[in-house]
Amino acid sequence: MTDLRVMMLSTDLQPGGYPLRLMRLARAVRERGVVPIVGSLAPRGPLHEQLEQSGIETFACDARGGYDARCLLRLARDVRRIDPDLIHAGLFHANVAARLVGRLDRTRPILTSTITIEIERHWHRWGEALTGGLSDLHMANAPSVAAHVRDDLGFEAARVRLLPNGIDIAAVDSVEPAPRSDLNIPDDVPVAIWAGRMDPIKDLPTFVDTVARLHASHGAHGLLIGDGPERARIASLVESRKLTHVIHMPGWRSDVVACLKLADVLIFPSRTEGCPNVVMEAMAARCAVVASDIAPCRDLLEPRVSGILCPVGAMDEFASAAGELLADPNKRQEMSEYARSRVLQGHDLQQVVGKLVGIYREVMARG
Repeated sequence: MTDLRVMMLSTDLQPGGYPLRLMRLARAVRERGVVPIVGSLAPRGPLHEQLEQSGIETFACDARGGYDARCLLRLARDVRRIDPDLIHAGLFHANVAARLVGRLDRTRPILTSTITIEIERHWHRWGEALTGGLSDLHMANAPSVAAHVRDDLGFEAARVRLLPNGIDIAAVDSVEPAPRSDLNIPDDVPVAIWAGRMDPIKDLPTFVDTVARLHASHGAHGLLIGDGPERARIASLVESRKLTHVIHMPGWRSDVVACLKLADVLIFPSRTEGCPNVVMEAMAARCAVVASDIAPCRDLLEPRVSGILCPVGAMDEFASAAGELLADPNKRQEMSEYARSRVLQGHDLQQVVGKLVGIYREVMARG
């Protein structure tokens, strides 16, 4: 496959989740005879610049909200200008947009994807179910997500492909732990970490409560990396509980893996997910994981072997599990090694890229 031009479309290109994964894939597929052109429905985000610095062409459709139909006209214009051989879209709005306007100029394959199990945004479920038949193939990033796509959204099993999230293991191994002084964390305290987009579905109050208890019992500090719509509310909660000297909120950082290597345990209390990047990065970085007992986390973690799973919102159980790991370094190390071996088996980035290029070949061969 030489010079296959692929338009890779996301709803936005803000740091976190799917956009970061898309950036990694775009950089990696170039080595497999693919020319990626990466864009967003939303205005330019930080990842546009990073992609351009890597020599990858980008575009933005400047949507001013989730229902700005004018961005569809701008996307149609970009599709005509770029003239890709296929369109690879991810996230709800990008999926629907690609299906609606991706073939207005000529026939081409449309490849879409689901990265999370929707339990709160019901209109996303309806929109995917109503337009999904316009995709040639649809990808899911975890077995539980694939089951959701088939059983809940009604996609034909024959048109669903599993593409796990990938981790660049060599890049993880090359990173040194972040200096504690950069984050104002004392040298002699255990650290609990969370990283990602601060969204209500992440249940960050459980993280705050868990760190408060761990500080009381083990002198632990917390590290909350990221930004998003919940940031102001969580910062207010931290302040109201007089934890500003304990829970550090540095915003977005490009060195998440370095921060994971600094930490002792990842606290991950999400109510819903797909195949969470930060959990896989923690597993690769040998940072112990305590996560919510939801299907996507069960896809990654074998309970009590490679991580500890707790019921959603169960603050007592999260605090107890994390405290157990902080109190027993041997158990923490053993669990972390099992977790690393598990992520090596199924999520090495080069294996994932090979599968993606195979899916590109398949959809192109269908004509």
